[in-house]
Amino acid sequence: MIVDDLFTAVVALGKYQLLISANLSNHCAPSLSTYRNIMVKQTKPFIIEVKTTRRMKSKPAETARSIWGDLAVNLKQTLAMEEEAPAASPVQPDCAEQPGGSSPTVADHGEATAVQPESQFFEKWISRKAERPKVGSQGEVATFLARLEQQKVLLAEFQSDPDGFKRWRSAWFRKVPDGFGVSVSHDRIDAGDGLRYVVVDTLDDVSRFLDDLRHHAQTDPDFQQALKASRMRRAARLAGGKAR
Repeated sequence: MIVDDLFTAVVALGKYQLLISANLSNHCAPSLSTYRNIMVKQTKPFIIEVKTTRRMKSKPAETARSIWGDLAVNLKQTLAMEEEAPAASPVQPDCAEQPGGSSPTVADHGEATAVQPESQFFEKWISRKAERPKVGSQGEVATFLARLEQQKVLLAEFQSDPDGFKRWRSAWFRKVPDGFGVSVSHDRIDAGDGLRYVVVDTLDDVSRFLDDLRHHAQTDPDFQQALKASRMRRAARLAGGKAR
């Protein structure tokens, strides 16, 4: 730094001498004010050059850094950790040395027990093998009796909540001005002597009519024949609808 300062001073002094020589070459002696102007003009650049030189020398030298430096360090640490992990893992003792060495046998026995019911599936259920009943294979009398039971359920729902009952499309009974009207199913089946619809006074009469109708379907051959004919007509209507 001292050498640079001296070099700058020498350069400034050389400039000063050149100015003086230039003035003397003009065949005129420099005045006192000229010397002052020369000194003032040369002092400021001289100080700026000295400060600039010091500022440049005070900066630390920057060394080029590789972008892979941090990655290389991290890679080395990762490899070191992976090498230490197998060495730190405890060694599992041999199965023959464990006191509970018979546990694999127990597990195998448990697996065999779990598989055993599957092997006995056919032996257990083959005796109950049967043909699945087709739709409509139930007898017409049994079908009619099942519908009567459904009407008893709907009647109980209406008795529990008359205002909230909404299943009128399924019910065979209706509330009429003179009481309750009851139909013999929705197919307008003749129960005998043209009996297809009755009007009763109370809900108890509706229940008794359904009970008597059940007994009539079980004992009257003519009514059973009417039920069979009604079923055949319904099947024909369904077949005709599908053919269209």
